[in-house]
Amino acid sequence: EPTASSASEMVTELISYLGDDGLSKIEAEALLSGIMLDTKNFIINTGVRTFEAASFLRKCGADMVRVRKAYRTDIDSYKQLSEGVAKAEIYMDDFAISEVPTDGIDSPTVLAAKVANDLLDVENVRASFVLCKIENVVYISARSIDDVNVQVIMENFGGGGHGTVAGAQIKDITIEEGKERIREVLQRMRADDEL
Repeated sequence: EPTASSASEMVTELISYLGDDGLSKIEAEALLSGIMLDTKNFIINTGVRTFEAASFLRKCGADMVRVRKAYRTDIDSYKQLSEGVAKAEIYMDDFAISEVPTDGIDSPTVLAAKVANDLLDVENVRASFVLCKIENVVYISARSIDDVNVQVIMENFGGGGHGTVAGAQIKDITIEEGKERIREVLQRMRADDEL
């Protein structure tokens, strides 16, 4: 269902169609957290159906404040996220490219995804690409707001995903080589009027 914001929205719709208001509070909050996470707190890919699903979950006892608090982060993680944002370069006026460290980080790929999301809040950034290296693999998290299809861009690296959320993995390269490959793809796609 391409118009759905998330799998959680679709599951909520199915449950509501069955007329089952008997979701427990924790089940309702789990579904609501999936919707909130995938829509970046009701900002991206949000439609009427998204709000109807959220309303249904509220009726079932989901507490939005409690869900929001569950996603707060500790200060060290926040500093790491800020470091990833601070390292960003703006390329061709429209694209943010950055990297995140991996040493001492529990989940560098999750951190990369969060940095990629945050970089979309920067004025004029249409898409963001954040890299991290684990062993001999460079992971790329790609995000866009709407008009840049990052899935198509990540397909150039053997990856994929969704138009606004995508990723790829490249073996046996450095972070700098990965950044350069992204720059080359963006240049080629712009020259071909694909961006």
